Amino acid sequence: MKLYHIIIVCFIVFGFKGLGASVVNGGLGLPHTKAAYTTQPGHLTTFGNLRFWTKRKTFSYEHLGIETGGTIWVVQGVWNLTYGVYDHIALSLTPILYQDTHKDQGDEIPWDTFFNAKFGHFKIEKLPVWIGLDIGFRLPTGKQHNILFEDYTAGQFEYGFGALLTYRYATLDLVDDIRVHANFGYWNYNDNGQILLEDQEDPRGFVSGNTQSFKYALGMELPTQLFTYGLECYGLAWITQPPVGGVGRENYLYLNVSFAYTSHKRFRYFLSADLRLSEAKNETEGLKFSFPDLPSKPGWRINLGMRYAILPPTIYKLRHSSLMRESVVSQL
Repeated sequence: MKLYHIIIVCFIVFGFKGLGASVVNGGLGLPHTKAAYTTQPGHLTTFGNLRFWTKRKTFSYEHLGIETGGTIWVVQGVWNLTYGVYDHIALSLTPILYQDTHKDQGDEIPWDTFFNAKFGHFKIEKLPVWIGLDIGFRLPTGKQHNILFEDYTAGQFEYGFGALLTYRYATLDLVDDIRVHANFGYWNYNDNGQILLEDQEDPRGFVSGNTQSFKYALGMELPTQLFTYGLECYGLAWITQPPVGGVGRENYLYLNVSFAYTSHKRFRYFLSADLRLSEAKNETEGLKFSFPDLPSKPGWRINLGMRYAILPPTIYKLRHSSLMRESVVSQL
C-alpha cells in the first residue's frame, strides 16, 4: 500500500475523533456555497471535515455559594462521497461520523446522514453564467436530536431544494479567474407533532406545525494553480419558527474565510474559519441541560478538511478530463 493510501485511511478512521453547525459542502464551490457546476462524469471524490469551537465558561452554583470553571467543546466530524453520474448530474452522501451532544447519553457516533442530488452545469447562452438545482434530504440515522449549538433538528426525515448560480470571469489563459456563487433554498423539517423536550408534558417542546426555513449563501472564489481563496456569507431565516423548546430557533448569519491548497492532482487540503455576524441570542426554554448566558450559535468555528479524488484511476485521465472541462472558458 502506498503512503498516500495509508494517509487517507488514517484520516477517515481517526481524523474525526479528535476534534463541531451547518454541514460543509463536499462538492465543487466554497465550504458553504455550492457551485452551479457538477462533478465530472465518472469522477468520485471523498471529503473529510473536522469542525470545532471551544469556550472557557464560569458556572455559578447559588445554592452552594460557589463558582467553578470549565471548557465547552463543540465538535463535529463529517465525511462525504460525491460522484458525477452524468454531465449534468452529481450525487452526494454525507454522514456525520461524530457529534457532540452535551447530553447524559453521550456523544453520537455516527449521527445523521445527508443525501443530495445536484442538477447543474447548465450554461446561459452568451453569458459566463451557469445555473443548477440542488435537492437535499436529511436522514435521522442518529438517536439524539435538538442538540445545543447545532442547527435545529427534531429527528425527522427532512427535505429541501435550492437554486444554484455561478458567474465566472476568466481570461483565456486563466491568469485571472474569479468565480461568484449564489445559493437560495427552502428547507422543511417535517416535525409536526414532535416533542422536543425530555418532559413530555411541557408545552414548550410541542411542535404544532411543520418548521420551515429559507437558506442562502453568497461567495467569491479565487483559484490559482496551487491555492484557492474564498470569502462567503451564509445564513438562515425562519419561515415557520420552531417552538421555544427548540434549540437554534434564531435566525443566523456567518462570514466564512477559506483557504485551499492543492498539493497533488488527487489531494486538496482546506482550512476555513466561520465568524458569526448575527446577534448573540438564545431563546430556547425548557432544556434539562443548558449553558446560561451563551448564544445558540458559536461566535466562531474552525474547519479543517481534505478532499481526495478516488476516480478516475489514473492521473492522466484525471488531468485530461479536467482540461476538457476547463475548455469551456474559451466560449466566454
